[in-house]
This record gives sequence, C-alpha cells and structure tokens, in this order.
Amino acid sequence: MKHYRNLLIGMLACMVTLFAGAVPASETKSGSKEPPALKPDEVRLRVKGLVCAFCAQGLRKKVSKLDFVDTKKPRKGVTVDEKNGYMVVVLKSGKTPVWKDLFVAVEKAGFEATEGEALVDGERVVHKPDEKK
Repeated sequence: MKHYRNLLIGMLACMVTLFAGAVPASETKSGSKEPPALKPDEVRLRVKGLVCAFCAQGLRKKVSKLDFVDTKKPRKGVTVDEKNGYMVVVLKSGKTPVWKDLFVAVEKAGFEATEGEALVDGERVVHKPDEKK
C-alpha cells in the first residue's frame, strides 16, 4: 500500500512539473490574448457569451451549415476559442463569406458576434453585424 502511495505521489509531482510552465497556444508569455494571424481562406469573428466547450459545439453546428464553410476541414471548418471569445471559419475554395448569414447563424446559436474580419488583397477588413453586406 505504501508503495502505491509513493508511486502516486511521484506521478503527480511529474505531472505538476510538466504542466506548470505550459502556456496555452492562444496566449503569449506576456499574457496577451491575440488570436493567430488570419489566412486568406479564413474569416474570424469576435463572439460574446462563449464560456465552455459545449457552447463551442453548438456554435460550430450552426455555422458549419452555411454553404461557404469548408466542412471537410478539421472541426467542420469552424474553430472556436471559447476562452478568448473568437471563432475562425475556413472558407471553401473560391467562396466568399456572406457576413449577414454568418452573424445570423451566430445569433441563432445564442451568441452575439461583435465583429468579423477577413483578408482582402492582403489587407485586414473589419465587418460589423449592422452592415448589410
């Protein structure tokens, strides 16, 4: 019994040592929560109300139904970062996003998209939900 206790304590100590210095991929060591750089075939939305993985699953399900989303990509083309409040949508080749449809899909999932962004000719373009484009 004493042997198992020592083994368990040793395993826990190793786990603490391994994970103590880990920094989440979406955060830098300085603590900023900047999302990764956008790619030309992606759009990113800031989303209010995300708190857990279950939320992310519901949001992914609604957004992945849009015809311009590349559902053959991992996570059905929709990566949600609930901790930092954004999602990245991968577009099908040759497709452009319909921003109104994206904002409506986020709303139907029970969240609020505050802005969307994409690269157009290498320049960052920001879209707001009240725009009719």
